[in-house]
Amino acid sequence: MDAETIRAVAKIARSRAERGGGSAAQGDGMSRLGASRALHQLATDLEVTAAEFERTSRKRARAPRA
Repeated sequence: MDAETIRAVAKIARSRAERGGGSAAQGDGMSRLGASRALHQLATDLEVTAAEFERTSRKRARAPRA
């Protein structure tokens, strides 16, 4: 998996979290279960993972091969 794919998944998670609002009596109960907050956290974690993946990929690309 590359950084671009990880960021795409983060975007989907963030989109789902924002779409899931509304009252607990309506929809699928996402708000009541705290899923929106969890999806926002997942998206943030994925963004950090993508950034770290890019950083280590660049470092490996610059390192001489043995």
